[in-house]
Amino acid sequence: MTEAVDTTAAWEAPVSADAIWQSATKVCRITDFLPAPTAEGLLQRAVSAERDDLLPARVRGNHLDTRTRSSLAHRGFSAPELLTAIDAVVGQVEKVLGVSCAGTRPAFTLNVHNDGDFYRAHQDVSPHDVASGLAAAKRVVTFVYYLHRTPAPFTGGALRMYDSALPLNVHHDGLRREDCTYRDYAPDHNSVVFFLPSALHEVMPVSCPGGDHANSRFAINGWLCRTDAS
Repeated sequence: MTEAVDTTAAWEAPVSADAIWQSATKVCRITDFLPAPTAEGLLQRAVSAERDDLLPARVRGNHLDTRTRSSLAHRGFSAPELLTAIDAVVGQVEKVLGVSCAGTRPAFTLNVHNDGDFYRAHQDVSPHDVASGLAAAKRVVTFVYYLHRTPAPFTGGALRMYDSALPLNVHHDGLRREDCTYRDYAPDHNSVVFFLPSALHEVMPVSCPGGDHANSRFAINGWLCRTDAS
């Protein structure tokens, strides 16, 4: 005689409908990157940059959006000693990030964050850029080099790197930034970080009492760019 099967019990999926896949974002961070005298000279050059060259920083697409980003930027800033040092370590960076920087050229700006400045969570490049043909100067690797007076005359300004996150259920209502885990990297003087431009990241708000320009959080933010869409 065949046993009766209870079909009244509700079927349960093996994985929760709210499950989120988290994947740690790769970051290559180097401290004490330049020789101390070189870093100090670069800082003095940043501090003494002409005020007329410091303009409100813009978001991707060259848009001014003060709700997303608040800082000053100097696009014509010169930093050959930094580029030489980056060139010396690019091989190790490629191994850590799993990319090839062959055929790339650097592009960068000096960014200045003072009291209350920030940059909300964003990506430096997105799949839409490539699909829409905006990859003529494709960003392969992002780098950020920090410099400031020591001890730091400001607080905050950490680089928050969000881990990659993806709902396992295609019917998930959507992914919020709050669903992502993250790690904060202090903007220590003479340190540099490298990461993929597709990584979601954020500059946390800066507090700089008094607002003295020389006490700002200075950063040379740039990319190793490939100049063709291939």
